[in-house]
Amino acid sequence: MQLLDWPFLDALQTGALAALFVSYITDALSRRDRMMGWLALTCLLVGCRHGVLALGTLPGMNPDLVDRAQSLLVVFGFIALCTALTKLFPNHIPPRFPGWIALGMVPNYVRNLVLPHPGLADAWAHHAYNATYLVGCGCIIYWTLRAKQDGDPLGRRLFLGFIGVTLPVVIEIAAHSLFGLKIRLSGFSLVILAMAIGTSWQWFVVHAMESRIHRAETEVEVWRSLVPGNAFRTDRPSALMENLFGTTWADRVRESPDLPLLAVDGVPYRLKTRVLYHHERLGWYERDGETQPGARGFLSGWTVALGMDDPASTARVQAWLREWGAEVQLWGTMPPREGPYPSVLIWAREPSILAVWREGDIQRRRPRWVQVGGPTTEGPHARLEGTTEERPLRELLQDLLSRR
Repeated sequence: MQLLDWPFLDALQTGALAALFVSYITDALSRRDRMMGWLALTCLLVGCRHGVLALGTLPGMNPDLVDRAQSLLVVFGFIALCTALTKLFPNHIPPRFPGWIALGMVPNYVRNLVLPHPGLADAWAHHAYNATYLVGCGCIIYWTLRAKQDGDPLGRRLFLGFIGVTLPVVIEIAAHSLFGLKIRLSGFSLVILAMAIGTSWQWFVVHAMESRIHRAETEVEVWRSLVPGNAFRTDRPSALMENLFGTTWADRVRESPDLPLLAVDGVPYRLKTRVLYHHERLGWYERDGETQPGARGFLSGWTVALGMDDPASTARVQAWLREWGAEVQLWGTMPPREGPYPSVLIWAREPSILAVWREGDIQRRRPRWVQVGGPTTEGPHARLEGTTEERPLRELLQDLLSRR
């Protein structure tokens, strides 16, 4: 007696599994994803099994040969599924699990390749490899539960699904072994399971890639903050770049990233950039070597921030600093709240205003700064009284930068 032995059910399962096979094998080949490759192979083998069952109802087909072929195909499909699950849960399912299932299916190979149908040996071999199916399904559910308990995101998403799609397989085996009824609906279970695994795996891959992108962007920002004031990105505004090169600096960098960039004061700067994405650039600038001061450039390589009230004094001190080889940042009357911070600060007001920095303890930050006038305070700085002159400032900076 056969129950629900209708060809269109097998044909329907064959079509669904074939569609999944094409989708998954394309994704597996494009991303070289082994898990998706094994899942695609599972869909192909089980789909071929139901295709053989659908064709087996045609006149002239050998029922015995059809039964042997479909039985072997479903065994190989189950082994492929177990291999895919070892890739899905590598920390919970042992890598030798598919080999154990393959050994447990030895009665199936003997039954379909050697034993005559029907017979006593055939019946017992059939019960033996059905037990292997049940044990394999039980192990898969147990390991998925362990993954769920250990906080694995795929375990949490797939545990209930594994229980749900395993029930038709158990019912099919029990009905055939105990009552001789053939309820071949396990293909639908595999369709649902393959879709659940595929979508969950795609979600996991996308989530992992987004996490890696976020970490990479965070690392880039950290490295940029360590560059002493001269890093830039053309896709983001930069007050420092605008003050130094004008408002069109980003377009000029995009158009000629390998050519020196002329500052508003006529000084050329070398650019070192890399493509960020599309036409955007990420990099830093350095003062052209031909414009660097000679013997007097004792500040070469240093970045000096200048915060003074008097425009005339600011212009005069700025000219001296650049003549001595420094990179100068004009801070005005308010320091920035976040870095990158300069190497030296020349500040013409009380240091208490520097509390706007995220780390208020100036001694922990250890910048070297020159305080022009104002009250005497503690800290790793030097002090000038009254109007700044070239010689006192030069000697003070040479002494300040020579300290360890």
